[in-house]
Formats: sequence, structure tokens, C-alpha cells
Amino acid sequence: MAAEVPSRRGRAAASPRWRAARGFATRRGRAVAAAAVALLCAVVALLRGQDANWDLRNYHLHNAWALLEGRVGTDLAPAQMQSYFPPLLDVPYYLLALHAPAPLAGLLLGLVHGLAFLPVAWVAWRVLAGDPRRDRRAPLLALAGLASAAFLSELGNTMGDATTAPLVLGALALALPDEDGRWRSARILPAGLLLGAAVALKLTNASYAVALGLAVLAAPAPWSARLWAATRLTLAALAAFAVLAGPWLATLWSTFGNPLFPQFNAWFQAPLAQPVSMVDRRWVPAGAGEALLWPLLFTADPYRASEVALPQVAWALLYLCAAVAAAAWLVRRVRGGSRHAGGADAGFGGAAAARMSGVFFLAGFALWLGLFGIHRYLVVLELLAPLMLWRLVHGALPARLAGRAAAGAVALSAAVALAGWNGWGHAGWHRDAFRVERPDGPPPAAVLLVGDHPHAWRVPFLWPASTYAAVGSNFPESPAYAARVRRIAAQGEVLAMLSSPTADLAEAARRLAARIDALNRWAGWLRLDRGGCAVMRAVDRRSRRIELVPPQSGRRCRFAAAAGPGAAEAERAGLERAGAILARYGLALDAAACREYRSWIGSKGFPYRLCRVRGAD
Repeated sequence: MAAEVPSRRGRAAASPRWRAARGFATRRGRAVAAAAVALLCAVVALLRGQDANWDLRNYHLHNAWALLEGRVGTDLAPAQMQSYFPPLLDVPYYLLALHAPAPLAGLLLGLVHGLAFLPVAWVAWRVLAGDPRRDRRAPLLALAGLASAAFLSELGNTMGDATTAPLVLGALALALPDEDGRWRSARILPAGLLLGAAVALKLTNASYAVALGLAVLAAPAPWSARLWAATRLTLAALAAFAVLAGPWLATLWSTFGNPLFPQFNAWFQAPLAQPVSMVDRRWVPAGAGEALLWPLLFTADPYRASEVALPQVAWALLYLCAAVAAAAWLVRRVRGGSRHAGGADAGFGGAAAARMSGVFFLAGFALWLGLFGIHRYLVVLELLAPLMLWRLVHGALPARLAGRAAAGAVALSAAVALAGWNGWGHAGWHRDAFRVERPDGPPPAAVLLVGDHPHAWRVPFLWPASTYAAVGSNFPESPAYAARVRRIAAQGEVLAMLSSPTADLAEAARRLAARIDALNRWAGWLRLDRGGCAVMRAVDRRSRRIELVPPQSGRRCRFAAAAGPGAAEAERAGLERAGAILARYGLALDAAACREYRSWIGSKGFPYRLCRVRGAD
């Protein structure tokens, strides 16, 4: 019988040269993998629909418009305290959303977010030096990082954490020393530029800048080399930050007297804001005991770290594996043995990458825990979490068990995040991302945006000649702020923008229904909805918005929404709240002159009301 002759394509596939060209170790292999993943993320972002998150409605769209139109100093905090966050990151999306089909803007956002895959895979490839299968494992670990709760929640949206993550992770990848232990300027300087750009575009990335500096200083290299590398990294980062954020900070300084206005005003004493530091401590652990258990606590209750539940088990697994790995390391030290966490000799390059990425991860988490505690700010670390989990499992278990256990832990983390995939608000696509109906007739002298509702996204579509000011918002108003509002209101006709009570009720009901659905799913998975339902009864006693429906006709316990206010009651309460807010400024609401208008983000309606304002009687 004649031997089977492989086809030309089969011979090519069997060629070692062809296999090498496909591997992640080659530039071509990395480019193909990065392009494929970025396109996948773009398609997923397109399928998710038009972004409609609270931050977009509050300040992302408004701030870009205000920057381009030179409105800083003319209006008074229309997007509340967030009016003065650095707006440069929002400009590309604003221009795309207003001048191109809305789906194109969403697709490009997803594409940018997908670029995080490449630096994560490169860091993993460096860390796994000595692993004969790293060409396959590095990109798979990076893919698992993209299947994380925080990244998935922001995929294709404008919040900025996922948008700047490729910059931070790119800085980490470039900051790893070469195999000979040297940091060459051709890589460490671009790393600093990427890092400075990430901080300039989103200030919360400053914690990752500190973490990367500590990682460089912790590398296994001579102290002088580490110090010189950290110095070059810092100088390049400061230069990029100065170029990108400097003009905005200078504008705030000259206009208000505080370059971070209104934050940290206890230091700068800008007259329009209270002299307070504006630090949000809601999400930070209450004490050392909570801090030590925080990965377990916010895994068990996602609402302890986020307004929107982002189910995940990665942080609990990391925490438990770290404890076991530390104990295993201590036992090995006592017995006088040692073993590389990957199970193979990684050489200097792998050891340096492993130590630096580990220090970056640990320092970044510690800084996040002390400063923020907000889950979505962990996007960068969650992208690296599968790699860290892989290393911890290999450090905790014998080599014969570690491979399958690590793969199982990574797969479980990705599966839970995908199963609990949650977001910050989307709508169906429309050719125009934003549409706002406004009254006919001459423009008012001023529009007061009342309360802490996210109104400001409508402002670019209203009257450019009017002045806009927030009242009763989250801005830390000083007496000088209130006096300026009164001067604005004295210029002529004034309208108050209020939220629609019907829309507010519908949105609150939607959010509550989503939370109840998630609670019922978890109760079913954990078998808490059977027997006496003791845990569910405890939750019921602690919540006014959720009630427990006891089992009937053999059914199990379940949660349902408690009775809430009706439309008429909500209407009356909303007008009373608005009137009380305006009364602080010597103004009164003409409730009889309120009119409702329509506005849309994508295909989703966001009705609002405009009411006349008069001087108090």
C-alpha cells in the first residue's frame, strides 16, 4: 500500500518555519493575534449597543464640548463636580459621536479596548520564560484577562478605565528589562511617555504610575541601574503629563485658583468651592480587619465595591492562592529548598519580569484599596489577574498538580465573569448617538440644572448663548458659588432643568429588577431558596426595596420588588425637592409652567422637563 503523501498545504503546516511564524514569539504572530482580538472586541462592542452610562450623561460628552467651545469659566459646573475632570480623553468620542454614525464610534471604542490584549500577552510571555508552552499559554492568559468582570463591564463604553488600560499595560511591558538586565532608553522612555499619557487622560491612573515605579525599583538588578531606570521612567512620564494635562491644569488654576478644582480644595482654597478635599470614602474598607479580607468581602457582595454588581471570583481565588503559596514558600525555606513558581528555570529575564509584574500588581492593589475601593478602577489589574493566578497556583502546589489546577482556576474566573456579565447602561443603535428636543423661541439667559441627575449631556444641543449652572448637585458649593448663581439668575429669563419623574421611576425599576434577578440567580445556585430560606430572610429584613416572597405550591423562595411610590406621588415629591433646592438661592419654581421635552441616547428616550424660575416672593 502506497504511503500517503501530504498535500502542499499540509507540508507547509508541518514546517517548523511556518509554525514559528505563527507563534507569539514572532512579530507577525503577535500582530495577527492582537488584530484578531481587537476586532473581536470591536464586534462585541457593536453588539452591546449605544453607550448610555451615567458618567457619559453627566460629564464625558459635556466636558469635551466645553473644552472645544471655551466654556470653562462661562458656565458653572453643569456636570457637577465632574465638570472639571481632564476632558482630553473625551474629545475623540465627542467628535465621532456628533459627526459620524454612532455605531462607528462604538466599534472604534471596542477596538481600542481590545488593544490591551497585546501588552498583557507580552508580559505573560516574558514571565513564563522557561515554560516550553509559553507561546500558547501567554495569549490564552491574556484572553482570560479580557474575560474579567471590570473589563467586560466597560467594553465599548466611555468611562475611560478600559480606554487607558492599554497605555498603562504598555508601559509595564516596555519597562521590563532586557534579558541582559539592562533598561535601554529606546524602551524605558516610551514606557514613561505611555504612563504619563495614561495619568494625564485619567488621573486615577496615578496609582498605577506609583506602582510601576516601585516595580522598577524592585527588579533583580544593581541598585544604580534600577535608580537610573526609574529616573528616566519618571522624567518621561512627567514630560508627557505636562504636555497633555498641563494646559488644562493651568486653565483651572488661572480661572478658579485650584489646578484640580474642586478637588483637594482644602489645600488651594479656591473661593467657589468649600475648603474640603472631596475624597469619596464610601468604597474604602472601614478598618484594618475589613482591608485584610476585602478580596473575599467584595467577591461575596459586589455592591461593596460598585454601584453595579460585577460578579467575579478572581480576587477570592487570588487571595486564597496567595495565602497557600506564602505558606508553601515558608515551608520550602525552612526545609532549605527552592523552586521557581513556573516550574522551570526562567533565567534573568523571566525572573525580572515575574518580580516586577508581581510588585506592580500588589502595589497597585494596595494603593487602590487605600485610595479608591471602586471596582472598575481595577481594570488594569484584572487584565493581569489570570497571569498572577497562574503563578500563585504553581507556587502553592506540587508541579504534578499545578498545571491542571492553574488552568481550572483561570477558567473558573473567566466563566464566572462571563456568566455574570454586567454593564453600566446601553441603548439600541440610532444613526445619531444623541438627540435633544428644545423649546421654540428665544434662548433663555440661563438654565439651572437642578439636583444630582445627569443632565449635562443635553447642554451641547440646547442654546449656545445661554449660561448653564448646576444647583443642589454633588459640587461642594461655597457661599461664593451661591452668590454667583444668584447673579446668573438675575440676567434675564431663567429655566430650570428637571428630570422626568416617569423616566426616573422606570429607570429605578429597571435597576432594581436587574438586582433582584441577580440575587434570585445566586440564591438558586447556592441553594439558599430552599427550606427555611434563612439567608434570604436576613437580606429581606435589611432592605426596604426588596421583599421576600415565601414558597407557594411547592415553589421556592424568591425576591420581588417592594411597593414603591406611584407616578403622581413621584411628581409631587420631585417638584418639592426642586423647589427646596432653588429656595436656597432665593429663587422659586413656577410649577405650573413646567413642560416636558424628549431627548434620546441611541434609541432610548430620556425625557426631561424645563420649568420657569422666578425670584422668591
